[in-house]
Amino acid sequence: MLDFLIYLFVMSISPGPNPILSMANAAAVGLRKGIRLNFGMLTGITFVTAIDFIIAFFLYSYVPKAETAIRILTFIYLMYLAWKMFRKGDLSTDKKGATFREGMLLQLVNAKVYMMALTCLVSYIFPMTESLAEAVLLSLLIPIICFITGLVWAVGGSLLSSLYNSHRRAVCTVLALSLVYCAIRLFW
Repeated sequence: MLDFLIYLFVMSISPGPNPILSMANAAAVGLRKGIRLNFGMLTGITFVTAIDFIIAFFLYSYVPKAETAIRILTFIYLMYLAWKMFRKGDLSTDKKGATFREGMLLQLVNAKVYMMALTCLVSYIFPMTESLAEAVLLSLLIPIICFITGLVWAVGGSLLSSLYNSHRRAVCTVLALSLVYCAIRLFW
């Protein structure tokens, strides 16, 4: 169980699309407005975990075929987010911040979330339990821990908002390049 929790924590707190967007969004609009994105991410990660659970439980042999399509969609979406962040200097042009919907939709094409959830299920959860109910309950830890680590990044972004606002162009450029890096790393 400890190995599972360590893996899940490290994977969810490490830089990727969710932490980068959580931080940038909260830095731009504050934690109170920015948390909508995180709740969207929570909803999306829960949905993705459920999909992965079904795939891993019933259709495990088809996962390698789905992985390529997920990576391509994720690459396209990450490049779009990077372009939007770089071009506008922010995720939002009207200071409302990223939305619940954007946070949720990101998860549907986020290969890191699919692979993290699948690895948790196949390598940790299924081997340590014989009960379907227990496996379902343990799988709920995936979105919960991802939500908590996303909030850590959002709080960090909120605390650094004065730095973000005074150096918006530079910060957005670095974050956009980080998203491009995440997109490229999907394939190399």
